[in-house]
Amino acid sequence: MKLRTFLMLLAASGMVFVLSLLYTPNRGTLNQRIFITRDMSLPVWATFMLVGLICMAVPVIFGLLRDVKHLMDSVMRRRALRTQKEIEVRYVLGIEAILNGREERALEHFNAILGKDPFHFEALVKAGDVHRDLGRIPEAIELHRRARQARENDLRPLFALVEDYERAGDTALARETLTQIIERKPKRALTAYRGLRSLLVREQQWEAAEEIQRKIEELLGEGIGKEDRRFSLGIPYQLACRYATEERAKDALAILRKQVREHPEFVPAAWKLGKLLVAAGEADEAVQIWRKGFEATSSPMFLTTLEDHFLQMEEPERAIEILKQLIWKAKRDVVPRFFLGKLYYRLEMLDEALDVFRSLRSKVSYAPTIPFYIARILERRGDPLQAAREYSLLLSQMDPLRLEFRCASCSTRYSAWRDFCETCGEWNTIQLDLKEQLTLEEMGINPAPMYENLHSGETA
Repeated sequence: MKLRTFLMLLAASGMVFVLSLLYTPNRGTLNQRIFITRDMSLPVWATFMLVGLICMAVPVIFGLLRDVKHLMDSVMRRRALRTQKEIEVRYVLGIEAILNGREERALEHFNAILGKDPFHFEALVKAGDVHRDLGRIPEAIELHRRARQARENDLRPLFALVEDYERAGDTALARETLTQIIERKPKRALTAYRGLRSLLVREQQWEAAEEIQRKIEELLGEGIGKEDRRFSLGIPYQLACRYATEERAKDALAILRKQVREHPEFVPAAWKLGKLLVAAGEADEAVQIWRKGFEATSSPMFLTTLEDHFLQMEEPERAIEILKQLIWKAKRDVVPRFFLGKLYYRLEMLDEALDVFRSLRSKVSYAPTIPFYIARILERRGDPLQAAREYSLLLSQMDPLRLEFRCASCSTRYSAWRDFCETCGEWNTIQLDLKEQLTLEEMGINPAPMYENLHSGETA
């Protein structure tokens, strides 16, 4: 009981005591009646007693109400603590269920949490993520929108909504959401910029993607890494390719010339530049571009392009001459020798082809393509016994004549060279795979993606 209540009770008790002492000498006065209403009256002494009782009752009542309030608050706090503890346990169980691959069980826990607290932020986010993983995109969007309302300043629901919209195929809403993130924190929205760049690349909006790439590079400065650096050449290259299809050859050539000059290790730019130069009637310059491209990168794509170009121009002797020059210059000449032998074979120069392929046997440990060509040449020359011996080396091989290309980054295989790997999203990583036990370095091919190592100036 508080001091104030005690004093009030003490004062009321004192007043009653005083009235009892004054009653006998003042009986006549105290027995007089006081009219409260027209029909209701009380003696003076009763009136004083009533007032005293009321004065005593007021602090008692208020004290009781205060105690009841404290009791209720205590009960509510204990109940809230129990609820919070249960929610925490449920949340941990939900996370464990996700890690164990039991998504439906995780949803049961998250739904139980939301049943007790409909605006529990973490449960809303995680439940939405689980629904998205299960392919229930509308439910995921609804939960992530509720999470956004629960914490308007938290960016996690916005990033989650971006993933939801992408899964739903609504790239417009995904871009709008990423733009909202960037507008909120333009200097710290690196992840949003990267997501927006990926969307623009998928939609082949190269000008917009190039602008976003510049902003990313400004944010990162000199700390730009491989994941971001690969776009600094790939996006302009794709823009040049689009210009070429739109008959904007001048713009395309300007971009590609700059890339070849500043990044000679970037195979797609040199290859595409040569193609555009041939189309523009500058075949001699195109040949020089392809030759320098091979000398800088050892990419066999340049050899294939040179071979096809001269055969189309009906100038096979020039192709032979250039291949011989490249063999003479190369420190590791396996690849140009192989292409020279293949060209001889195509031209029915069987003796020359046989000499080249036999010379390659001492340079590689295992290459099924080489004995196949040797067997075919021997067969055409009328030596079936020797041809059969060569064919016996190929019994366990599949498609020995078919050349395969492999991505140096993710090992995806292709039947023809490409400038871009659709699996890992890397440019300039598709390389010839002769299916032999010889490292790419030994063959004179640079296995690294274009974005890691700049041209050192050493020709292969």
